[in-house]
Amino acid sequence: MPFLLLSLCIASPLLGQIVNIEDKRTKRDTTGTFWQIDFGGNWTENTRSVVTLSGALRLDLLRDKGPWLLLGNYNLVRADRDQVLNDGFGHLRYSRVLGGAWAWEAFTQLQYNRRLLIDLRALAGTGPRYLLRDRERLDLAIGILLMYEYNELGEESDLQFRKDYRISTYLTAQLKLTDDATLASTSYYQPLVDRFGESRRSIAMGQNNSLNVRLGQHLSLTTSFAITYDDFLAALVENVPSTSFQWRNLLRITF
Repeated sequence: MPFLLLSLCIASPLLGQIVNIEDKRTKRDTTGTFWQIDFGGNWTENTRSVVTLSGALRLDLLRDKGPWLLLGNYNLVRADRDQVLNDGFGHLRYSRVLGGAWAWEAFTQLQYNRRLLIDLRALAGTGPRYLLRDRERLDLAIGILLMYEYNELGEESDLQFRKDYRISTYLTAQLKLTDDATLASTSYYQPLVDRFGESRRSIAMGQNNSLNVRLGQHLSLTTSFAITYDDFLAALVENVPSTSFQWRNLLRITF
């Protein structure tokens, strides 16, 4: 079971509101139940007291008909009494193998992000996914899902409650550079069903979808960058920019 030991560098003025799930897909080819738990924390005391806490949970239920995936994540950065960062999400997804390269997926997700003034975001969606593989070194996948989205926004927003239907499309590519290094990227496009002009785009790279390099049998280094553009949310909530990004570097030891 892998444990997160050290967060080397985080540069994130605003965390993106789109959660990239593509980098969380397992590469295991055997059935069974698999767990992963990450913990992280820092406490700095000088002119200010800064406390950083993070945690993540992952559960894979791999079955013959298709996998179940459960994810949970929480992040908190507190400087003195000010919350610089406070966000979390939970995600449940099932992929039903249809045959060949086709699968049908269904998911639900709960999320909040105080920094982006999102008190609650609830999602549910379903749709097909097509996977194309090339000589085991390049994976390409395309998905088109119909998604229902419910938002409770902060008091600073012009509209505190909103319900929408979106078409969530994505293209993901993963390239195996060497036996020890993998580079990948995922791009999302999520327009409103009734107003295609008011869309959300995300070009995200994270964990396994970024540059992942194994430094030994039990040690690996991952650097990831994610950027999100959401002009629609920025128009609803004052002082929330349309573009946000996150840069993260992690050192992981596995046993």
